[in-house]
Amino acid sequence: MVKIAIVTGATGGLGQEFIKEIQKIDEIDEIWAVGRNEKKLEELRKKYSIIRPVIADFSTDGVEVIKQKIRKELRANIDDVRFLINNAGIGYMGHFDKQGTEDIEKLCKINCSAPAALMSLCIPYMKRGAKIINVSSASSFQPNPYLSMYSASKVFLKNLSRAVSVELKSRGITVTCVCPGWIDTEMLPDEKDGEKIHYTGKISAEKVVKKAMRDCLKGKDISTPGAFASYFRIYSKYTPTKIVMKQWVKAIRRYVA
Repeated sequence: MVKIAIVTGATGGLGQEFIKEIQKIDEIDEIWAVGRNEKKLEELRKKYSIIRPVIADFSTDGVEVIKQKIRKELRANIDDVRFLINNAGIGYMGHFDKQGTEDIEKLCKINCSAPAALMSLCIPYMKRGAKIINVSSASSFQPNPYLSMYSASKVFLKNLSRAVSVELKSRGITVTCVCPGWIDTEMLPDEKDGEKIHYTGKISAEKVVKKAMRDCLKGKDISTPGAFASYFRIYSKYTPTKIVMKQWVKAIRRYVA
């Protein structure tokens, strides 16, 4: 029996932190590190002997790559996917009408279709105690002008996670949706047009992952890493949406092209 963890977006800041934590778990035999950058995947393999690099691009045929690998290498009722970490994702900040249809379809494919498909593929190979972690965002707690498609896609992932969590509870499989605020990674620009960008409640990738793993192991269906994300979850629940959006627009408009 082989016990594996699958981590998408493995070469990014969050992905690498998830791998760092999962490789400490004794029961895991392999971590399938999924990403597009072959060089960075190879660097991960050299750093952790448990890593198996998987080159896949979820904007094209990435789901099919994973499907074929699972069917070829895993045996139903024997092998065990202990962790599925749906971390791959993309965003777009700007006016919705400046985002082309190809970009919209790509975002939906990576942020929505791919994690749903991977859950469907992996659940038949999961046994009691297995964990699914889907990386959503605090943006899922409200509509976000100028971040509209990203925000909407994260609502999809949050609602999917919570619904499937209920469906799988009797089987002892946990689904945890992680909803952080701004994360301090290389994907987050420090300035725009020479002006330093202020990110309220920015948190490190390490703290996000450690909180996500703790909440996952506790069986929680939502994880809000950091004080800001926890506060904003409650604030946006009880504050009228129009007010929350107005505050968001005031804070972000100056950075939007």
